[in-house]
Amino acid sequence: MNKDYYKILNINRESSQDDIKKAFRKLSKQHHPDKGGDENVFKEMSEAYDTLSDPQKRRKYDHQRQNPFAGGSGPNMDDIFNQFFGGQGRRQQHIRKGTNLNIPLVVTLDDVYFQSLKKLKYKRKVLCHTCHGSGGESNVCGVCKGRGQTEQMVGNAFFRQVVTQTCKACNGKGKHILKKCHTCNSIGLIDEEKIIDFQIPGDLLTGQVYTFRSMGNEVYNGTNGDLNIEVVIQRHPHFKVINQDLIYEPKIPILKLILGMEIKIPFFNSSLTVQIPPLSRPGQTFNVKGKGLKLPNRNYGDLHVKPEIVSPTQINNKERTLLEELVNSENFKK
Repeated sequence: MNKDYYKILNINRESSQDDIKKAFRKLSKQHHPDKGGDENVFKEMSEAYDTLSDPQKRRKYDHQRQNPFAGGSGPNMDDIFNQFFGGQGRRQQHIRKGTNLNIPLVVTLDDVYFQSLKKLKYKRKVLCHTCHGSGGESNVCGVCKGRGQTEQMVGNAFFRQVVTQTCKACNGKGKHILKKCHTCNSIGLIDEEKIIDFQIPGDLLTGQVYTFRSMGNEVYNGTNGDLNIEVVIQRHPHFKVINQDLIYEPKIPILKLILGMEIKIPFFNSSLTVQIPPLSRPGQTFNVKGKGLKLPNRNYGDLHVKPEIVSPTQINNKERTLLEELVNSENFKK
């Protein structure tokens, strides 16, 4: 049993039955095929809910997680969805979908802080304007009756199942072209250059993926693919980022830490001043509230100043004499 049903529903192993129900209800609204979701994702969710919502099945699942031969019949996805929403189930078993497009986007920390607007240019496949995606004049494939797929019953007297395959007569197109479209060379798709506006979220974390529904490739007699933008934050010359907090690590001499000093921080398009009090300890962190990145709740993270202590690589005779005097003085002796 390789699938982690708890992870699929985004819950922990101590979740109550009510937690499981709420998690499935929330995810179903996003992923049910009738609502534009991915059929495979919804199938996995339904399988996970069918098992975890039944106490007996759940105990068996938890007990046999390491057993690769544990089996069982899958759930009826429509029944589970209808249990929550009273819907009519999936009306279309095989909905064609265009290819998803993935765009990597590298942004600076300044872009995130100021929530910059980026214009992204990309190419996608759209239906040919001449033949409207049909590829030209055609007739329906007599083998698959236009479905692009054929079904075959396989098995024996004890176990039989229906296997769906791409129609070999028409290569899954559901038709035979009689007269080719010269605009798209009978492909049915042409290239389109598109520009979209992408507002950098202030609470962005590196590696996040933002999906624009139906902005991917088009497909004949189906739904458009999606456009996925994976955002990576470029390394900043001054700050490290941990969640929505900024980390600033200035190098300061050990004596400055003892005497106290003022640190000026280059803070995006301005500057901040942080006071290091006298007799500060090595490794001490000084926090500036609300000077980090934006949080999902509209507040801001913090700026953490962590001084890195540096020592001289060499000293002259005068410096050595002064240091020896300090070492033998009252407070340094302690």
